[in-house]
Amino acid sequence: MPQLVAIGIDAAERSVVERMMAAGRMPHLRALAERSARFRLQNVATYRSDMAWVRFLTGRSEAALGWHGVLGFDPATYRMRGHGTLAARPFYALPDRRTVAFDLPGSVIDPAVDGVQLTGWGTHSPQWWRASSPPGLMREIDARFGTNPAFGNEHDLGWHEPARIDALAAASRIGSQRRAEAARWLAATTPGWDLLLTATSEVHTMGHHFWFGIDDDHPLHGVAPTTDLARQRMIDTFVDTDDAIGHVLDGLDPDVTVVVFALHGMQPADDAAATVLLPELLHRLHLRRHALRNEDLSAWRSAGCPPRLLPPGTPWHGYLRDHFVDGPADVLRRLGRRAPAPLYAMARRAAGKPALHGPGELPGHTPSEVDPAAAGAWRHDDIDWQVTAWYRRHWPAMPYFAVPTFDDSLLRINLAGREAHGVVPRDGYAQACAEATAFVRALVDARTGQPAVAEVTALRAADPMDPGGPNADLMVQWHGSPDALAHPTLGAVGPVPHARTGGHSTNGFAFLAGPGIEPGDRGERPAADLPPTLLALLGSPPSDTEGTPLLGRSTA
Repeated sequence: MPQLVAIGIDAAERSVVERMMAAGRMPHLRALAERSARFRLQNVATYRSDMAWVRFLTGRSEAALGWHGVLGFDPATYRMRGHGTLAARPFYALPDRRTVAFDLPGSVIDPAVDGVQLTGWGTHSPQWWRASSPPGLMREIDARFGTNPAFGNEHDLGWHEPARIDALAAASRIGSQRRAEAARWLAATTPGWDLLLTATSEVHTMGHHFWFGIDDDHPLHGVAPTTDLARQRMIDTFVDTDDAIGHVLDGLDPDVTVVVFALHGMQPADDAAATVLLPELLHRLHLRRHALRNEDLSAWRSAGCPPRLLPPGTPWHGYLRDHFVDGPADVLRRLGRRAPAPLYAMARRAAGKPALHGPGELPGHTPSEVDPAAAGAWRHDDIDWQVTAWYRRHWPAMPYFAVPTFDDSLLRINLAGREAHGVVPRDGYAQACAEATAFVRALVDARTGQPAVAEVTALRAADPMDPGGPNADLMVQWHGSPDALAHPTLGAVGPVPHARTGGHSTNGFAFLAGPGIEPGDRGERPAADLPPTLLALLGSPPSDTEGTPLLGRSTA
């Protein structure tokens, strides 16, 4: 029976991995690549943040799954809530194969899997419970190797804070080392396993925050004082990841097949445009007033259009709240920001809000193991922390509006018969989509004067009334990472500081090495071909996964 070890490097941009290998900074991966069949993988653009791992784990598309990401829109209340990852059967739930599935992004505990499963040990934004099968295994991993100190601390936006950069990098290094040790121990103590499937998350976490350091074309690169530090810590993270992979692979029997892969990569984030600038422009379009204070665009352009830098000690959300002037609740927010720190922290705790941490602080915590059967469905959180959601009280009066998102922009038509206060008649749906598309296509990057929008995709054209359809009607993809937008009649909005500096690209890769696999460059293939490839390498019969095995046949 063949054994297969498959390791994902979550959100590792292919071009950076290639440069790092060529420079000798990722020697373990380079050695593997030299004896591998090498593929460039291309993922689909829709729901890049949410769907890459769910597509992989299930081997099925969002259309086949009827699931469109970790957020859901409620047309009755106009609220967007987090409902977590999809609890669907993974491709490795095989009756005749034993699996070790450790810390995979977007994974769940599935009773049909024969073997060992651990979810949420230290993965980036797992969107499900921290749990294990058999129960208690997570507690044993924690006791033997420690928890991941970066877990739960990866969302504070701190690219402008040197101490925070160093703190997160140090925590990520410890987490990377502990994950590798735990994976080796699981392989050594799980009898009869056929598939060891795990993933590293540190490149993903660090890339969201510090991508500007390693991407010479990022607007912040060379301008933000933390550029050199962010670059070094990103390089360190790739090196640490290579060391961790080498540690897992070290000592494997020579006849074990190895696959190392990335499902998607990293590129400059569009957070400013997607979550701040477009919602503001739509507010101005439909309500004829602004919610964000106008900037002095003439002075900005005279200065050469520099990116807006956050002052040390200023949180990104705090900066935006101080510039948000729409409604009494926002006045209270701004007053709150000026309250003494202990009083403000106490008020946040009383309101059930997460703590705010100073530069360099990572709160100590001991995450627990949860019994999913007892806990029930994963939590359903409001995501009103997103700036996009600050406009929510106006959505019922708007023909179309932006909803919260993690990549790209998502526009929803306020459709009568679907939304509780829909203002667009059913027979006006196509026209509303056309008007929204024309509006965003008229936007230009205020820095470059070039079109800001790369593509607009209709997500619900086949059946806009489908209650199980996507949470938006249109997806807007941006050119680059604009931090100021201009419209021909509404004028300009911005610049605003970047939130995350890295967002997801669709670029992936796969290295396949083992008995019977001829090394060499095999070109580009869809990322959907990876799950059936792993099944073929295991010698398992075809399942209901989509795609075609990369090697075209079983090598078992």
